[in-house]
Amino acid sequence: MGIMLQRSLRDPVAKIISPIVNLLVKIGVSANMISTLGGLGAIASSLYYFPKGDFFVGVILVSLFVLSDLFDGAVARASNKGESKWGALLDSTLDRISDAAIFIGGLLYFLESSDQIVILFVIAAFASFMVSYIKARAESLAITCDGGLAERSERLIVILIAYGLHGLGIEYALAIGLWIVTLISIFTVYQRMMIVYKAVS
Repeated sequence: MGIMLQRSLRDPVAKIISPIVNLLVKIGVSANMISTLGGLGAIASSLYYFPKGDFFVGVILVSLFVLSDLFDGAVARASNKGESKWGALLDSTLDRISDAAIFIGGLLYFLESSDQIVILFVIAAFASFMVSYIKARAESLAITCDGGLAERSERLIVILIAYGLHGLGIEYALAIGLWIVTLISIFTVYQRMMIVYKAVS
């Protein structure tokens, strides 16, 4: 579902952002600059606002920085330099750190009250990172491991919506969101394990 959602939106989004991408290339903004700004902005916002309990404001800012993912790849393809291995590594690394910051920010807030939801944060974060790990490990073995129920974009949408609803005072929204992230991540781990298994069988 994840890869299908991304493919179905890719062309319309590309057309919408094309003028902005061309402007960024023209004024000399590189894909790596966009990746760095977006990643560091998401990390800083997560670790500043979520531990204080400002979930709604944090979600708005994190979402804006995460949207930089729409531009860095497009700018790289539109520039003379094109996409690079370093740029791909930088973007992927910052994505993983910002994902961690989102979970850690929420976790730090609930640690102070010793809320049992802390355990759910840990499980959801671990399951989510396993999805990314399996893909990276598979690709290191020269096995393509795309797809699955919940790629990064789907997991981010769920957790940020849950954070935002919690910030608006909607009871149990965060716990439900964490459970959803946990379950869809575990299922995606299974799907990707099967992709690799079939590829080597």
